[in-house]
Amino acid sequence: MATRKVSLSLFSAKVGITQTDTSTQYLHFVANFWQDRKQYAFVCESQPLLTITNYGLPKRCPLCRQNDPIGSENQA
Repeated sequence: MATRKVSLSLFSAKVGITQTDTSTQYLHFVANFWQDRKQYAFVCESQPLLTITNYGLPKRCPLCRQNDPIGSENQA
């Protein structure tokens, strides 16, 4: 079984502004990545017991509603 090195950040942090003008910061951890299916599994710090599975890089976290939760703008 061959393994491939994938350049993928294991976590990212983004700051969000709520309606009360307080900033909240949630970490998003990449739990698993299936290269053949291009499927990501990630965890949001706002709901740490829930793992979200997504085909391709997610555009928005469904839990905290942050755009680009695992840093897809840095991917080539």
